Amino acid sequence: MKTPEQTLTDGLHFLEAIDALKNTYRQCLIMSGERNESTAEHSFSLAMAVMTLSSLSTKPIDVIKTVKMALFHDLPEALVGDVFHYDKTTTKKETSEAEALENLLMPIVGTPLAEEISLLWHEFEFGQTNEAIFLRGLDRFLPMFHNSKTQGHSWIKHNVSREMALSKNAHIEQSSTELWNYTKKMLDQAKLEGWLK
Repeated sequence: MKTPEQTLTDGLHFLEAIDALKNTYRQCLIMSGERNESTAEHSFSLAMAVMTLSSLSTKPIDVIKTVKMALFHDLPEALVGDVFHYDKTTTKKETSEAEALENLLMPIVGTPLAEEISLLWHEFEFGQTNEAIFLRGLDRFLPMFHNSKTQGHSWIKHNVSREMALSKNAHIEQSSTELWNYTKKMLDQAKLEGWLK
């Protein structure tokens, strides 16, 4: 059994490790277009989006569980960084992120929090539960929404076509009919604007 002092020390080591997410930058700009978004900011925005848009989920979800999943889903990026969605090789990504999560949780290993983070992270990766399906769709929707607000910044930078965007993000349809319909309209408009090939 850990002493309160050891619990504090271990907890602070974990918090220090995940602080790296504030300096882990993604391909998308923040909506003002001023700079790239950090992973910490993305996780916060995703958690807020869950609370804001949960009623649009195709299937019933536990909102609090989904918010936690949103906050946990990119924790490994504190160690491995962000990989652009269109460049991912799934097997390599999942393996390295699983190892990174294990290393990240070392200071709090054996605690209920570490167990919950690990379980919800894996649940998100497998994407089979109602919560994971909704969150995975929302997780793919938000970067596209950012791109639509920043004149296609990362789409243009990475030469993304409308067809690529539709096929790589088709699982949004399973998460929310409304989000999927909005996505298609957004991508059509982006194509007209010349932000997508």
